[in-house]
Amino acid sequence: QKPIHQTIKLHTMRIKQSSKMLLHCCTLFICLLLLSRISHGFVASRRIINDLTKIWSTTEKDKDPALTHIEKMQESMGKPFGDFLDAGTGIYSLCWVANLLDRYSDPNEKLHMSSFVAVTADQNFQRNCQAKAEELGVSDSGEVLVGNWAAGYNDIGGEELCKSRMFDTILCDYLVGAVDFFAPFFQDQLFHRINQHLKPGGVMYLTGLNPIPEKADGVADLFCRITKLRDACILLARSRPYREHPTEWVVRHLELTGLKVIDVQKFKNMYDYNKISTQISAAKSTLPFIDNDELRDVMKKQIEELDDECKNACAKCPSEKFELGFDWVITAVKET
Repeated sequence: QKPIHQTIKLHTMRIKQSSKMLLHCCTLFICLLLLSRISHGFVASRRIINDLTKIWSTTEKDKDPALTHIEKMQESMGKPFGDFLDAGTGIYSLCWVANLLDRYSDPNEKLHMSSFVAVTADQNFQRNCQAKAEELGVSDSGEVLVGNWAAGYNDIGGEELCKSRMFDTILCDYLVGAVDFFAPFFQDQLFHRINQHLKPGGVMYLTGLNPIPEKADGVADLFCRITKLRDACILLARSRPYREHPTEWVVRHLELTGLKVIDVQKFKNMYDYNKISTQISAAKSTLPFIDNDELRDVMKKQIEELDDECKNACAKCPSEKFELGFDWVITAVKET
């Protein structure tokens, strides 16, 4: 069995990840088309991989309103991405960075990206992201580091990340919500810590999920109940759930850091049963780590009953989807 923190994180990175299965199927189909057109049965495998990953990452970017908005904001400000820090990386954001590198590698490009550093606090994720960077052909343009932003800061033990390094652009992609898992009670210092690495005139982009409400009307309330059940299971398994923050909290602390917030965008979330099932899976993944057999059985029954209720309720929704909450993108600049 994997350690509990790795098991939970695999299931709770993002709700939106569950919709990628169709994209992977399309990628496989494109692969077969490419292979069918190979003359005399030979084309360099590296070229095929690069073509597929470009198609994959471009499609992902086009489908993600938050990342698309970030690129539009950067263009509107007339700033190159320059030296780029992905402060809380994952496969998803790394593919987007690789896509930017592919399109803006020319120094004459308006949005030129010269290099990147991607940071994760999880050793396994670091290995996965490093392998993905090599697969995408961008490992020579940057590096994937493992470490914790709380380490070496304000007398907290550990090696300080990115010491003395400065960046033109910093992305905090769903990082705020993950801090309570990797560095409990460090949220109020996070922006001070990362701001140390932003050059004067630089831009910091933050994305996140607005906290799921305590309750909601109609079928949306089922998702509220699921997230509570998921977090209860995580706590019973002696781990920590993620803790999302609202835009007001983020803006307030960015301004306390001395950054100027210039844009706040919200993108409504639509849920279907496939997205709900990722949270059900997250709850189920904790069951082996609940010590008490009776308690484990009770939680298992609760998960199964709520799962069935969600299936039936979603089937009755228009297009089998419902709206609840939003994701947000905040843009802040460090004035010269």
